[in-house]
Amino acid sequence: MQPRTLLTVALLALLASARAEEEDGSLLLGSVQGYMEQASRTVQDALSSVHESDLAVVARGWMDNRFRSLKGYWSKFTDKFTSFWDSTPVDQPIPAIES
Repeated sequence: MQPRTLLTVALLALLASARAEEEDGSLLLGSVQGYMEQASRTVQDALSSVHESDLAVVARGWMDNRFRSLKGYWSKFTDKFTSFWDSTPVDQPIPAIES
């Protein structure tokens, strides 16, 4: 969460606790829940706007391209060494020991 959002939530909690001294405890719970829902909606709106921003879209495209090229390098690397990994030892019969 952003520091501004945390500060807002803390101030709202202090405001709700000040009201609690004047009113019933169940009303405090409702007030805090209301404030928390409002803060949660605000944070969700901010995150969705960041997620949909042009900069985020460009960054995701850049990361996708980098991962694709990394996969390409990895497949080239593994193709060169698969002969080592796929080789299985040939089973040789064990000679019987005569006593």
